[in-house]
Amino acid sequence: MRQEMTMTLLAGVALIATGVQTVSAETIKVWSRQTDESVGVLRSLTDAFTKKTGIDVEIYNTGTDFEQRLARAAAGRDLPDIVVNDDSALGQMLRMGIIQEVDPSKIEDSDQIVPTAWNSTKSVDGKFYAVPVSAQAFALFVRKDWREKLGLPQPKTWEDLHDLAAAFTHKDPDGNGKDDTFGMTIPGSTVRGYTSWFMSNFIWSTGADFVKPQGGGFKPDLNTEAGAHALGFVRSLFCEGLVQPGAINATTGDALPTFRSGQTGIFLSGPYHISQIDQQPGGDKIEVLPLPAGAGAPAALAEGTSAYIMQGSQHREAAEKFISFFISPEGQEIGMAEGTGHTPLVRLPVNKKLDVNAMRKDARWQTFKEVFDNNGHYVPPVPNWTPIRMLTAEGFNKILSDCNSDIPAELAKIDEQMATELRKQNALTE
Repeated sequence: MRQEMTMTLLAGVALIATGVQTVSAETIKVWSRQTDESVGVLRSLTDAFTKKTGIDVEIYNTGTDFEQRLARAAAGRDLPDIVVNDDSALGQMLRMGIIQEVDPSKIEDSDQIVPTAWNSTKSVDGKFYAVPVSAQAFALFVRKDWREKLGLPQPKTWEDLHDLAAAFTHKDPDGNGKDDTFGMTIPGSTVRGYTSWFMSNFIWSTGADFVKPQGGGFKPDLNTEAGAHALGFVRSLFCEGLVQPGAINATTGDALPTFRSGQTGIFLSGPYHISQIDQQPGGDKIEVLPLPAGAGAPAALAEGTSAYIMQGSQHREAAEKFISFFISPEGQEIGMAEGTGHTPLVRLPVNKKLDVNAMRKDARWQTFKEVFDNNGHYVPPVPNWTPIRMLTAEGFNKILSDCNSDIPAELAKIDEQMATELRKQNALTE
């Protein structure tokens, strides 16, 4: 007996000496909606967490059919402990009844998260159902070499942006003597609501919005002069042939290669594409610029990634420890993947202790940070944004596909559809 106690004590001393704190022999499951290009970053994060706590992590990731797999796991009552997913998925996951409420006081370092990011994890009932782990905003990737070759200024207005797209399409910016370039890269597909996702930047930049808060609920508000202006401007890019072929059916996965290969010269996207664009066409050829304002103030879609604790988890305390590590300066730094060449898991850090400029040493990241801080605009806090994103994507795609459509009339139809959906969610102000 004494010998067994001695061996246990020696084992404990050895673990302390190696810096591992024994918590339990637990294994938690973490699922993440991401591509294989950044799964190595997630593995680095979980390895560091296991080394620090002794809690093992089993990971799964996919960037294509994540929602379907999650639904199947819910039906089979085989959900993971944590899901790392878009913050815009909160309403849908809450409606499915698969996530648990989060108490920020139980998450170490939660007081260091920027308040703007916390807002994205709060439901209309005022409760938190996730913890933000990454933030991002959208800006323009522009072929600086093309722009300077043609002697054009950085776009400060939508007219400038249109003229730049036209020049990139018609003035042979790559100098190969062929008519093979286009101005704007647009992911116009309705898949996952990409058309709505893209258009939101332009809608908010005119001062328009999808809905407006009223009387404790929401009223559809797309059918306005400002809303029509936003759709009309983007449609003009399609109708004048200033976007890549197939743009109306392109997802971001389809759109990115057209920019990287030199087929297009302007790409509105998030900072997670910097590392890939640095590889091709090359960081020296690219500049990152804010999207100019249309008629209102500058605005850009603000999004993020959140960690959700799933219903049925038998490892709540371990899950909270993992999330605490994820939002700590150490976890955020690992997730930023600086210098690894991998697509980062953490785009803009949510922890106030980290300085993006000091860490990235890249003015383009600072531009994204300034856009987020000054112009970032999250989707409206309706109970479930996903069906609204999907129906507006269908409506916007129809408008962009038809150069002769009556935009106000089509927006009125979308408003009617949104009203029906909001009524289903008990969120419509009649």
